[in-house]
Parts: sequence; C-alpha cells; structure tokens
Amino acid sequence: MKLANREAVNPERILLTVPGGASMFFMPAHVSGQGTVSIKIARVNSGNSARFLPTVMSDVLAYDSQSGVLLAAIPSETLTAIRTAASSAVATDVLGRRDVKSLGLLGTGRQAEAHVPAIQQVRDISRVVVYSRDKGRREAFAREVSRDCKVETLPADSPEEVVRESDVLVTATTSRTPLFKGEVVKNGTHVNAIGASEPDSREVDTSLVKRSILVVDSRAQAISTYGDIIIPIREKVIEETHIRAEIGELLAKKRSISRGQNDITLFKAGGLAVLDAVAADYIVSRAEGNDL
Repeated sequence: MKLANREAVNPERILLTVPGGASMFFMPAHVSGQGTVSIKIARVNSGNSARFLPTVMSDVLAYDSQSGVLLAAIPSETLTAIRTAASSAVATDVLGRRDVKSLGLLGTGRQAEAHVPAIQQVRDISRVVVYSRDKGRREAFAREVSRDCKVETLPADSPEEVVRESDVLVTATTSRTPLFKGEVVKNGTHVNAIGASEPDSREVDTSLVKRSILVVDSRAQAISTYGDIIIPIREKVIEETHIRAEIGELLAKKRSISRGQNDITLFKAGGLAVLDAVAADYIVSRAEGNDL
C-alpha cells in the first residue's frame, strides 16, 4: 500500500542469468521514514535438486539509510516464504469468493507449506489437495500439513486433479512451462501464481490468463520479467491493459474491481523488494533494541 501511495522506492529488479547456471535477481528498496535500505539477492536453479542443493536461495542485505554502513545480512528463504504467502493470503481475501472450502497446491516446497496457514487466516479451508512430481514427497507433505495445520490434506495423482478440486489454487514451483491447461480451471476459482519469475518461464498458460481477472504485485515487473504475462502479450492474445490493477492499488482504494461468482481471478506475483525491506527494517530494529 505504501508503494501505491508513493511512500516507498522499489526500482525494477535486475535479472542476470548465467548460461547453464543460476538466475540471479537483485532487488533494492526503501520505505520512507525507515532507517534502512535493503537489497535482496535471490538465486534460482531448478537443476540444483539433482545435486541435493536448494533450487531457490536468497539473502537480504540491510544498510543504514544515512551512512550506507552494512547493518545485517539476513538469510531470507524462510522470510521470503512467509511474506509471499502473506501476499497471497491478502490477494485471496481481496479477490476470492467468501465461500471457498478447498485449497489446491502445486508444489511441496517451503513456499507451498507456508501458504496453508496463511490462507487459513482469511478463509475457512476444510481440505487441501497437493501435487508434486515426487510421489513420496507429496505423500509426506500431505501428512505433515494434516498434522501441523489441522486440516485434511490429500496427495493427488496429477496437476489436473488438484486444479479440478480447488476453489483456491496456489502454484509454487520452479517449472518453466505451464503446469496444466487453463480450460481445466473451474469458474469461480481464485489462483495465486507465485513460482515462475523469469521472462521465458511460466506456470499458467495463455488460456487461463486470458479468461481471468488479472491482478499483479507490480505492473512494471509483470510486463518486464513475468513470463506468465509477457508470453501472452507477445502472442498478441492480451494487451498490457489486461492487468486490471496492482494489489496495492486495491488496498489503497486507488482502483477497484468487481467479480461475479463465476469469474476466475488470478494474482500473479514475483515478489516485491519493498516487502523484504519492511521485514528487514523490523528485524534490524528489534536486534538493535536488544543490543544484538
């Protein structure tokens, strides 16, 4: 909301991709009145899993906004998962129907795990359905979520099964190609697409984007780095105006949208540095207050 009210600086992130290696994202931000400036450095390599390494890694560096002195280096995988899930929960609350019961997850990583308690904060979810390519992992994930979040969680045999059974759907993968055909998504579904964040990768296809009310975290980022949006624009199926609003604009009441019971809503997010900046400033202030 501060970004929508021009109370924060959030320059477009810089993407550097090493041929055959990792994609690196450099994301600076500053919120007016805060004593810190932060830059998040995220690294993504979907091939890391074969080497028993994390596919996504990130750190936030916090600097004194006056002197420029480095104050903290914060490993941010958990922080990223929590704030991403919180953003999806806000989008679900703003855009989703009130009577949803089933949450679908594509992916079984830290991001997917964080989304269950976050969505539970805004909707009365009675069942979770999950799919990932590793059968053993999705079965273990279902048992863990059932235990930790006190909600029935079932592993599915395909992405399509998850999509068909979901009122709210979260895609949280490192896939570079669409996970399912957009026609499978039933009317009235709300989708949070939060995995793919490079111009040539996407989790949802052109069909779904076209038939959805589309809201993003950042319009500038969406048309410069989100393949889910860039590719349909390149195919001339949609125009940039298909983006109805940024979520911050809706929260700040600068824009409004209405949805019918049968409308599909799609929230596409790749992560905003300003959210990391708020969290990093809070962590630094607490550490300084406790003389850590």
